[in-house]
Amino acid sequence: MADKFPEINDVEVQQDDSNEDFLSREQEILGDDAEQFKTEQDDEYLKEDQDDELKKFEQQFPDVGDSKDEEKEVEQEEEQEEEEFQEPVSKGPKSEPEAVKEWRERYNLEISKRDEADAKKAEETKKEAEKQLDDFYDDYNNKKESDIAKTKEAEKEFLSKRDEFYQKGDVWSRALDLTKDIKGNERFKELLEAKNKATKA
Repeated sequence: MADKFPEINDVEVQQDDSNEDFLSREQEILGDDAEQFKTEQDDEYLKEDQDDELKKFEQQFPDVGDSKDEEKEVEQEEEQEEEEFQEPVSKGPKSEPEAVKEWRERYNLEISKRDEADAKKAEETKKEAEKQLDDFYDDYNNKKESDIAKTKEAEKEFLSKRDEFYQKGDVWSRALDLTKDIKGNERFKELLEAKNKATKA
């Protein structure tokens, strides 16, 4: 029986071992004979120890799924609080206040009057431009006709004088008529008069 139990000196002792490490070490030393020393209290003790370790582990490493659910719950609570402070939004169309309606009517009426005045002014400007253009062409045509009539009258008068000039007297008398209004040619006029007298004698 003593052969199954090794010397205590051969077992390494750790001062900071936990209870679970101690039991597992004892079980390793005893081997198959460990079942002979097992009691009901051992199971309860191990179960309590495992429960404590499991709680520590869960505290250090919480479940990711649970944290997401908690975050969702927090977000839902925050959204609910924000909705409580927000103004209620009516689903139906908002009716304009009476003051806004009156202002909009006055504004539209003013714009309509302004457009009407602009259209009237544009029409008057167009008519005035057309009238000025017509007056210009009328004046131009009247002046043109007047100038043509004056030119024809002057032409007629010139031809009449020309014919009359050629019909009276001879060359010397006509030459005297042409030079009578010219100044500074006295000697030339004397020669023409002498020739004219000589022709008539």
